[in-house]
Amino acid sequence: MLKTPSYIHFIKSNGYCTVQDQGRFGFADLGVPYSGAMDQFSYTLANKLLRNTEDSAVLEIAIAGPTMVFEMATKIVFTGAQAEIFHNGNPIQLGQIISLNAEDEIVVGKIIRGQWLYMGIEGGLETPIFMDSRSWFAGISTFSKIQKGDTICYFSEEKLNVNTLSHPKLTNSWFENEKINVYKGPEWKALPDRLKTQILFTTFKISRNSNRMGIQLEELIPNQLDQLLTSPVYPGTVQLTPAGKLIVLMRDAQVTGGYPRIFQLSDDSINIIAQKSFGQKVKFSIIF
Repeated sequence: MLKTPSYIHFIKSNGYCTVQDQGRFGFADLGVPYSGAMDQFSYTLANKLLRNTEDSAVLEIAIAGPTMVFEMATKIVFTGAQAEIFHNGNPIQLGQIISLNAEDEIVVGKIIRGQWLYMGIEGGLETPIFMDSRSWFAGISTFSKIQKGDTICYFSEEKLNVNTLSHPKLTNSWFENEKINVYKGPEWKALPDRLKTQILFTTFKISRNSNRMGIQLEELIPNQLDQLLTSPVYPGTVQLTPAGKLIVLMRDAQVTGGYPRIFQLSDDSINIIAQKSFGQKVKFSIIF
């Protein structure tokens, strides 16, 4: 099947838009973050709908999206957060596979529900690979976010084999789901019982101080826990600072830390909390 290199042209760039895949693994000993899509469920869904390989690179969009023109025919799909999205002026829905012709325009407006929107493209985005991943991270990849005037390569195929009639009904239950399933972290046992009870019975709110590195929670848990020697941390590790702040580490977080690790989120719960907006509520539930 003949593949032709083509380009997405970014006419406008709003919000925060990067290229992400499954992540960058095997380099923690060098201090390199894992990176990858914040909501791996929505990322994986986009690739499955397009019958891509599971590690195909996608666009990850936060706050508001870009205006894009595609040089050649291809197919795309959006998953994740809800936003106003238009194909040549016509609205499109999440999960709807869109057939694009040469010079077609896609406009992504503000995100109106959730945090992270994904645009998968048939065959994936053909950006440079750094340390076995196409995920963008400042200091590792050449680029850290999409700018106006940028171009990104994809391959247009003579014969596209994706069923464009496929339009699955997507559930948005995770936008309302407050329950965050966690495993006990290494330092959970060091907490006095009263603090354990307080943490498990508190409904926390998402702070404004949240990004790809970590999600801070507003409510404080005063404590006298000792800080640690530098220890490994992962996406989904929940740290408790001396000031009482709870921080959920996310995809671009450091790979070591010195704060007590009281929880480790389940994979599903990392995806759920990633889509939480400022002021939304979460409550921890221990998996036994």
